[in-house]
Amino acid sequence: MKIHLPLRILPAMALFAVSAVNAQNFQTMPVSSGYTADVIANDVGPATSSTTEDVDGVSFAFVARDFKLTSTSTPITYGLPVNGIINSAVASTPGLSFKLGDLYGNNSLKISSNTTGSNTGTLSFLTPVPAFKVYMLSTGGSGTCTVNVTVNFTDATSQTFSGVAISDWYGGSNYAVQGIGRINRSNNVLEPNSTNPRLYQSALTIDAANQTKPIQSVTVTKVSGTGIANVFAFSADAYTDCVAPTLQPVGTLTSNSAQVSWTIPGSVQAVSYDVYYSTSNTAPTAATAPNHAGVTGTSFTIPSLSPSTVYYYWVRSNCSTATAQSGWSLSGTFTTLCGAVVPSYTHDFNSFPGTCWTAALSGGTPATAPTGTTSYWGAGGFLGVGSAGSATINLYTTGRTGWLKTLPFNLSAGSYRVKFNYGVTAYLSTNGSQMGSDDVVNFLVSNDGGTTWTVLETWNTGNSPSNTSNEFSYNLVGYNGANTVFAFYATEGTVDNTQDYNFYVDNFKVENAQLSTSEVKEGVKKASVHPNPFKDILYISDSREVKSVTVGDASGRTVKTFTGAVKELDLSTLNTGLYFVTIYFKDGSQSTVKTIKK
Repeated sequence: MKIHLPLRILPAMALFAVSAVNAQNFQTMPVSSGYTADVIANDVGPATSSTTEDVDGVSFAFVARDFKLTSTSTPITYGLPVNGIINSAVASTPGLSFKLGDLYGNNSLKISSNTTGSNTGTLSFLTPVPAFKVYMLSTGGSGTCTVNVTVNFTDATSQTFSGVAISDWYGGSNYAVQGIGRINRSNNVLEPNSTNPRLYQSALTIDAANQTKPIQSVTVTKVSGTGIANVFAFSADAYTDCVAPTLQPVGTLTSNSAQVSWTIPGSVQAVSYDVYYSTSNTAPTAATAPNHAGVTGTSFTIPSLSPSTVYYYWVRSNCSTATAQSGWSLSGTFTTLCGAVVPSYTHDFNSFPGTCWTAALSGGTPATAPTGTTSYWGAGGFLGVGSAGSATINLYTTGRTGWLKTLPFNLSAGSYRVKFNYGVTAYLSTNGSQMGSDDVVNFLVSNDGGTTWTVLETWNTGNSPSNTSNEFSYNLVGYNGANTVFAFYATEGTVDNTQDYNFYVDNFKVENAQLSTSEVKEGVKKASVHPNPFKDILYISDSREVKSVTVGDASGRTVKTFTGAVKELDLSTLNTGLYFVTIYFKDGSQSTVKTIKK
């Protein structure tokens, strides 16, 4: 047994994690009054012209992305967004955002003191909304601090949250946004930073008895800490009596459609549903227009999708109850199937294995198809040069049988050919290498999507490729299926030979078989066979430049393969009928001759 060499191509393991949270109906809560300071420098001019105070009690304020000291100053690439929308970075609340106050007016409820009578402020909301939860956007300037937060409802009742911690604006966790930079108000020196300062998100869960009550305002009282509290915004997970659906596993998938379904409690008075999908995992908001509105029933087939594409989708309920519409469901995802490609097609393996190609196939034979899911083919530099840009398999010990399968092709128009470059080098080298005594690499075709396979070419110790680029080309006569796939099959066999080498494939093409003008001018080698018709033995007139020969029947299926400079073909086992004899020459060209067996 040989010693396993290092740096082998290892099978890849795909990992994924799923997290589940309740469906949420996030809404911003625009403030109508209560801000006490403008701490965000914006527009053109010195910081003191667009702010009234600092954030930290020293001299530093925030900046918006449109801030410029003069009209000719270089625009900054950081800062708070000019539209005032902060999309929260907290992973547990995807889709939650905050709306800052007016950049040209006061935009912070700033509380410096811990002394009763001067340590409180109230933000009133433009439109009161009931909520399951309220989220506060705040930060502590020059230190941490602790506040009490009282949520005031429109019926004059309230709920108080005591001991809410606010982190220092540098380095804290649970931040909604980071890396927004700051400016010194005293000298206009900007301080860009990729991770600081930060604004933090605090969650306040409303008691069940209060969840149907619209929230009129929130009072914040600073009770301890050296940091200066700055409260910028509130948002709500809005209360609704119209429950969001629960998504079910995706049903029938095609290359351009997906069947999605959902369930909903019987107590919910849903009259229809809205479906939203996107190639982005950005959750829709209450204002997002659905792709398909007013869907009846609890199942829908999304049409007009792109093949081999990852989609995300959400569903919401339309109810006949007071709140009328639910929030969006949790997100679901699916990947559409690979659509059959109509050539021309080229794959240069700059990505591996390539869109809709499959490398996680192993075992079996061309007669049985794959039996395992180990990946033996991988990315490598063609003929040992570099580390990527071609497909390669390393054959060095028994037990290695790997498949590399292409995407499907629609060849129903006929007159196509398949081409690619190939070669062999010693492992971790550009030097040549012979193949092992029972090693085999086959190039296969299947007209039925991979259920049954036909060998188009075989490489072994008798015709082991060189360490220079060889080109394989095959006219796909008889292969005109709408779901045709190709595969490279490679096996080390049962003999543990000393050879340790890589087989490479690059520049895979399926194209029109019509020869170009340049190809016609160059000429193609011709070979004649005799007798024609024949009985059992068919002779090749000149075999000196012959590399291999395949014999295919009228359906395009390869029924015999011969390697080397053969002179006679024993076809005694074939039935009578029409056959196509394709002769492959050492210079990469080929010639096909029609023959008839009597």
